[in-house]
Amino acid sequence: MPRPLGYKRRDAKKLEARRFAALARLKRGESTAAVACSLGVCIQSVQRWAAWYRLRGEEGLRRRPKTGGPRPKLARDKLARLPILLAQGPSAHGFDTPVWTTERIAGLIWRRFHVRYSRDYVKHRLMPRLGWKWHKHTWLPAEPDRSARA
Repeated sequence: MPRPLGYKRRDAKKLEARRFAALARLKRGESTAAVACSLGVCIQSVQRWAAWYRLRGEEGLRRRPKTGGPRPKLARDKLARLPILLAQGPSAHGFDTPVWTTERIAGLIWRRFHVRYSRDYVKHRLMPRLGWKWHKHTWLPAEPDRSARA
């Protein structure tokens, strides 16, 4: 069932307040159906909130930090070392031309850190996150200000 109007997808405070409002109304003796109807949720949600309260008390209704999601393949410390390796240039890593390509960067990551990334991931996700930008089939560090070079 979609969230009622006025509740944004990530508005955890409002959703928590709604659970506590349902609990208060249940404690006053209102039926789960009446509480669900007035809050715009399904009966099962109100029943689930009541069960959480019975098991864990008010802590069961509080918002919790989000967990899960994919863990990054490349740890932060290794990711921090990657720009240093790239700044050394392709020649320092055994390539015969001074051009960083996505295939070469993916190969460097595999040789140094034993983590495989696709060329598309390197191009569209990893390098922009490091502040590098794609320029005529090669990667260049993003320059903060061109007037500062003169």
